[in-house]
Amino acid sequence: MEQPVLRLGLLGFDPAAQARLTAWVAQVQPGWPAWLCGDPHRADAWMIRGGAVAVHGRDGVVIHHPFGSGERWLLNRAEVDRPLAFACPLPVGFASAEFFEADDEAAVRQRLQRFEAWLRPLRSQFALGGEVVRRMGAHKGAVVHLLHEERLLAVIDFRRWQAGLLVPARPVDLAMAQWVRQAPGSPVEIPPAFIRLPLQRVMWTYAVRTRLDILPPRYRDRRIYLRRVPLMPVRWFDELHLALMRALLAAPDTLDALRQRVDAPLSSVAHHLAALYYAGALTTDSDSARRAELQAREAVAQLTPGAEGALAAPSARSAPAGSTLPLYDAVHSPLRRPLDPPPA
Repeated sequence: MEQPVLRLGLLGFDPAAQARLTAWVAQVQPGWPAWLCGDPHRADAWMIRGGAVAVHGRDGVVIHHPFGSGERWLLNRAEVDRPLAFACPLPVGFASAEFFEADDEAAVRQRLQRFEAWLRPLRSQFALGGEVVRRMGAHKGAVVHLLHEERLLAVIDFRRWQAGLLVPARPVDLAMAQWVRQAPGSPVEIPPAFIRLPLQRVMWTYAVRTRLDILPPRYRDRRIYLRRVPLMPVRWFDELHLALMRALLAAPDTLDALRQRVDAPLSSVAHHLAALYYAGALTTDSDSARRAELQAREAVAQLTPGAEGALAAPSARSAPAGSTLPLYDAVHSPLRRPLDPPPA
């Protein structure tokens, strides 16, 4: 069964500890998700050095990061939307049930597995997205029920591009589920307890976390056009997603020419284009792109840096009405800079 790539943010560690943790985390365990260390603002989980933390008010903590730089980040624990753990020793007066020994590889691996359990909704979306991508075109315009051992795990409405997902569903069960096509005209009934998700978001979750090459063949030799900005929180885009959308808005181009224009490896450009494609952003049809050009231009213009160095979202487009997401629907990272400057 395919496993996702998950992102880990390391905060407050000195260079030696950061290098050691990065090396341990990068060791892929068979049958488990792969972890990569990167930008803490886009991370799925955080490891935070306890010695870099100071209590701030009732619910806040100040994190000194990067190590020795004098920079600080404020984290309100009530806003945290992903798992985290603090490396011992913890500062005096600071309590947390989530702590670990950062110099013990077994303890680090155990902590990652606890993160993976907490991230099951995200991993289930990855599993569902992978199945949708692999079956693209086979159920056009249909409603499909995903069943495992006679239990309904998901409902996919290809007419309205919506999905419903059972929250406790295990990724392995979704990968093994039977796809049952409903009779034409049958009502779409998503149980109230299910998460409702735009199908493009489900496929995006898969596309950005797979290690497979899933860019459709026609996007390798034909001219690529930007059709729209994907309807999702803007902080889901990294710099290369943004660079590609801006480049395509300026002028459509082929994959190889785009690689040269954005100055990035071909494999990375293909990976990022695949995510944009499955989120409905790209087309090879010039007429389709021309009809949507004005709307795409207005949406790209709103992808501007915000006050925190994060990206400001298009006001009404980042969270479609009626959608409910289990993770990461906030526009900005919960990490913020304190209002007061660091002490001299």
